[in-house]
Amino acid sequence: MKYTKYFGLIIKEQGQINLPPDQFQRMMNIVHLEGVILGLNKAKETFKDTNLYYKYDIIILDNATKLSALTGNISPNLLLKKMMLFLD
Repeated sequence: MKYTKYFGLIIKEQGQINLPPDQFQRMMNIVHLEGVILGLNKAKETFKDTNLYYKYDIIILDNATKLSALTGNISPNLLLKKMMLFLD
C-alpha cells in the first residue's frame, strides 16, 4: 500500500491533487489494485497451515503485475511527479 499511503499523505497535507482525468484514473486504479492485493493477502492468511494457503497466489500475482504496469515500480513521489507533468 505504499502508493496509496503516499497519495493519502499528499492529499492530507496539500489538498486535492490536480491531475488530468487519465492520470487521476491511473491513480485510482493504483489505489484499487493495492487494496485488492491487501485483501487477497488477508484472505490467504486465513488458510495458513492448510492446503488452500496458495489458492490466491495466481490472482495476487496477476494484480501485482497490473500494479507494476501502472507504476513502473518507481517510488511513489517520482510517480506522482511524472503524473503531474501530464498537465503541461
